Amino acid sequence: MHTHLNILQLINVRWYNACAYYAVTLSYALKRRGHRVIVAGDPKSPPLLEAKKLGLEVYEGLRLSYTSPWMMVYNVKRIADLIKKENIHMINAHRGEAHLVAALYKYVWKKDIPLIRTRGDTRPPKTNILNRYLNDNLTDQIIATAETLRKSYLQALKIKQEKVSKITVGIDNKFFSPRPTDQGWKNRLGIGEGDLVVGMVGRLSPVKGHRYFIQAAELVIKKTQRVKFVVVGEDAQIKASQLKGVVGKSNIENNFHFAGKVDDIREIISIFDVGVVASVGSETICRVALEYMAMGKPVVGTSVNAIPEVIQHGVNGFVVPPGDGEALGEAILGLLKDQGKRINFGKAARSSVEKDFSLDQFAKKTEEIYFKLLK
Repeated sequence: MHTHLNILQLINVRWYNACAYYAVTLSYALKRRGHRVIVAGDPKSPPLLEAKKLGLEVYEGLRLSYTSPWMMVYNVKRIADLIKKENIHMINAHRGEAHLVAALYKYVWKKDIPLIRTRGDTRPPKTNILNRYLNDNLTDQIIATAETLRKSYLQALKIKQEKVSKITVGIDNKFFSPRPTDQGWKNRLGIGEGDLVVGMVGRLSPVKGHRYFIQAAELVIKKTQRVKFVVVGEDAQIKASQLKGVVGKSNIENNFHFAGKVDDIREIISIFDVGVVASVGSETICRVALEYMAMGKPVVGTSVNAIPEVIQHGVNGFVVPPGDGEALGEAILGLLKDQGKRINFGKAARSSVEKDFSLDQFAKKTEEIYFKLLK
């Protein structure tokens, strides 16, 4: 049996979202373990540009996001040529369109090549007969990025348990690692020597729960003044100016800072005493919790999708119900008032990343599935 595989990773996303991050990170992690990985998708798309930056092999000859019948024929033919030319052992598709094209290739060419569908989308799978056939008959394994997604496949499509696995994303814990506090950022934001910092990183969108982060801040500031709240992220479905208005109405603007988009996120996470994930939905991959943890920060997160699978309540952070500013505030306060707990949780967070969520662990878990399918 091959010990080093030639793997085709199909990813077509028009922006660099969590699914794209998962696919590119997996490709990078597998390459580090000695496999040959080709990342294929739409030309000049953000995931392919990111893959190139990481020194991965990229194939830009597909138009996976275009689903007209003619484009389907074009894509299937292109994939067939690529698989033959590069002696590909297996295909891992990370989006619905790519999955369908790969399945059509198997069906039309009558090929026995293993096809894996990785799913990181919060929407449950469609239950129509075609989707059942696609996932059950033409797909060899489904990898869900969170337990909630794994269960949705078992319930919606009645697929055999052993055919649906869950693998949480990994993180480069050499790149994200504990580092000294970035004094430049503290000065820029006017954070004093004795101030504690609670930070939240994520695009400005209702699903990220900024309004509950602001409610939590209000509660915390009433009970302790030496604390600053920092929001990092660019405007998306909400503008920073709107959130600033909410902060102003709560009279906590002196304790609140908006940092906007930050190029190297590690610099600003280094000033956090507590990292927060206040999301009310999404987070089937939840990269940001792992970034905080890899940098040795205790985390307060909501019980949404992958978050409670990463944060161990009472060990490396706290998990609270989504959409509950008061519970979020109390959990943050619990960490701010207890320096020993903050330090211990931060150390536990770092060690759980090293043990369970390293790039090597991520690749190994996926590799096991690949080898099992090849047998």
